[in-house]
Amino acid sequence: MYYFLNDNMQYSKSGIEQAEINRLRLFVKHGVPAKIVTRVFSMELSRILEQAGIARENFVNLFEFFCGSGDVAERSFTMGDFPLPANTTTTRKNNQLQVFAQGKMLMIIYFRKNSEEISNVQYFDVNGRTVKMVWWDVRGFKCLEQFFDWDGKISQEQYFGPDGQAHIEKNHYLNRAGKSCLSWRVFNYQGGSWVFTGMNELTRFFYDELNRQTTPNVFICDRTVECDWGLFHMETPAFKVLHLHNDHVSDPSDMLHSPLNNNYTNALNNWHKWDAVISATPEQTQDVVDRFGAAIPAFTIPVGYVTDAEIAAKHQAFDQRQKNLIVHVARLAPEKQQNHSIEAFAQVHQQFPDARLELWGYANGDIEKKFKQQVVDAGLSDVVSFKGYTHDIGAVYDRAQIGVLPSRAEGFSLTLLEAQSHGVPMVANDVKYGPSDIIQDGQTGILTENGQPQQLADALIQLLGDRQKLQDFSEAAYENAKRYSEDAVFDQWRQLLDYFENLMTITAAE
Repeated sequence: MYYFLNDNMQYSKSGIEQAEINRLRLFVKHGVPAKIVTRVFSMELSRILEQAGIARENFVNLFEFFCGSGDVAERSFTMGDFPLPANTTTTRKNNQLQVFAQGKMLMIIYFRKNSEEISNVQYFDVNGRTVKMVWWDVRGFKCLEQFFDWDGKISQEQYFGPDGQAHIEKNHYLNRAGKSCLSWRVFNYQGGSWVFTGMNELTRFFYDELNRQTTPNVFICDRTVECDWGLFHMETPAFKVLHLHNDHVSDPSDMLHSPLNNNYTNALNNWHKWDAVISATPEQTQDVVDRFGAAIPAFTIPVGYVTDAEIAAKHQAFDQRQKNLIVHVARLAPEKQQNHSIEAFAQVHQQFPDARLELWGYANGDIEKKFKQQVVDAGLSDVVSFKGYTHDIGAVYDRAQIGVLPSRAEGFSLTLLEAQSHGVPMVANDVKYGPSDIIQDGQTGILTENGQPQQLADALIQLLGDRQKLQDFSEAAYENAKRYSEDAVFDQWRQLLDYFENLMTITAAE
């Protein structure tokens, strides 16, 4: 079994989550047993998986694993399933139902957005203090109870399964130094009870229990900060693979001596604990080998691919695209440098008054406010729009005539590949890693220097000013994307699969 280790799976997915989903589909297509593994609790996980097209048998979550709730049919849980105490009165306000007894608030029942399904219930004591919160999974069973102390802070949480029993307990407490600490307990599981001093220890136990179900197994670590400690401290033998999704150093101008990227510091400082490493581009693979040596096999495998259906799809006619529409598709974050796109677009708009810039992606922190203020200050509010996250990015690319990606660092960039597969020429910074591998400079897009918004502006103005060249670039982009077909990318995965198949054979023989 191949396990893809992640922290969480949400409706809005980063490139890492999308890469895992792509990989899973490819493995399933070729009959390779694989599962995505997460460790964060979610009451809406079943709907998230449905939205992402992930089959239940190809996914396992820590809380669902120990609570036995991985395969539960969905049913509605409404007021008809929640009898109110006798002699109470109620007041409805939007998605809240306030329940009173003898003039004092007894509880508030919260309903899910645009639904009559109960999400959670907040209970109060006679003094109006919150004493307990009870939560229901979207599949209709009680999944969590939270208890509060006199200061209104959570003191204990219990996680339930569809059997009505609690299986995981989280305790909040102060140590002798007065520092807030957490402990975890797994109980009502295989007739035993286990206590852990932190989430990392619980994660380790989870990985070992997974590993005991089938053998041998390969654990591919996609989120190192959250997952590598548990992986390194497993008590059962398993093969461990580091998957690098981003630049592994903080200063790409000095690959041999630069401090490591914080996301990979612990993982790379424990280099000897890995059985293999995966990079998305040949350049990063070579940089990794140059710095850490060749004792551990290094594989080059793109994190994305173009599906057979996308390759076979009819090309979007260029005259059907929105004239002079520029899109920047990436989460709103400092490293994606949407501020450079806005700065460059200000010049583009002077040359092409009908040009529009759309920024697609969810925001990290409050940076969206800064970008929006930049748009206001530049007088571009009517022509620059923030569109948020979308589950149908193909429809965005089919409308666009050109895309921009001025990131200061990339791991591979699914954005570039997706754009090319929809015939969108890209103007992108030539940074480590990926843009120069995906974009054919001067044919399917234009590569620019990082930190040079003027180059972005010049490239955009050049292409928008030459409609024939832009259309030629669009057709060339469609053709270029075929280099990353499902079969081409799986051929590169096959090298890693063959390597571990041989290792498993040798291990079994011993």
